[in-house]
Amino acid sequence: MNAGMRKFAASTSYYFRNYYRSRSFYLMLVISLLVSGLMTYFTFKYSNNLTDILPNLKLTSVSLTTKESVFGYVWAYVLIELPVFSSVFFGSSAISSEIENRTAFQIFTLPISRTSLLLSKYIAAVMVTIIITLVYLVIQAGTFLLVFPAPLIGGFFNSIWLLVIFIFSMTAFTFMISSIFNKNTYAYISVFLIYFLIFNAYQIISEFLYRSTPFYLLDTAASIVEKVYLNVSLSPFNFSFSLNPAGYSDIMQSILVMIIYTIISMAVALIIFERKEVK
Repeated sequence: MNAGMRKFAASTSYYFRNYYRSRSFYLMLVISLLVSGLMTYFTFKYSNNLTDILPNLKLTSVSLTTKESVFGYVWAYVLIELPVFSSVFFGSSAISSEIENRTAFQIFTLPISRTSLLLSKYIAAVMVTIIITLVYLVIQAGTFLLVFPAPLIGGFFNSIWLLVIFIFSMTAFTFMISSIFNKNTYAYISVFLIYFLIFNAYQIISEFLYRSTPFYLLDTAASIVEKVYLNVSLSPFNFSFSLNPAGYSDIMQSILVMIIYTIISMAVALIIFERKEVK
């Protein structure tokens, strides 16, 4: 391992320790456990009453795989929000905090490039977010193995690796937003506003006026995490429901969108960070 790689590994390890020792990490861990507990209760309570959840289907008999797919979709629908909140805690302040707290004076003088510093912090943020979501996924797997006496379906494993791609893209997006501002509060608020308000408003307008779903939005692409169980669209102007999972083309399209967000977001963050000045 050359000197550059050793510095990068040491920097990543340092930021990773900072993240998992932070209050934000334990707060997200508690949230993950609480949400997992609620979903476990929901699964045990309604596992034999699927018609209470989907009354319009008028199902007289439901296969075990269908049951697991329905509950897998619900678990994934909730799961997809965890990386968003985690990225806000760990990514939104990644750059802005260094400027606001004046710690940039120290880190900019270290014998390591700004690019390596930012990438190491990015990898560390991705790692702690994956740990938090893994807690949720492990509890989901344990619950399903108890409730549904059969091996976990393929949708569960497909959902995991798609979730990891989304974590990379969402964290990169928050790093980009963080690079724009010099104050943490502005970065936090901006990520929430863009992801939950602007993206949703744009999607509603697009579907209402043009009857088309903007697949190129990050939140739309992220919905593939639950659609590998059931291909469901909950938009008020474009509602659809299918017991079949999303097709190969939909999966590849969502992956491509998330990868593009990752590349562009990190490129912008790196360019801005390289030109940051501390006053």
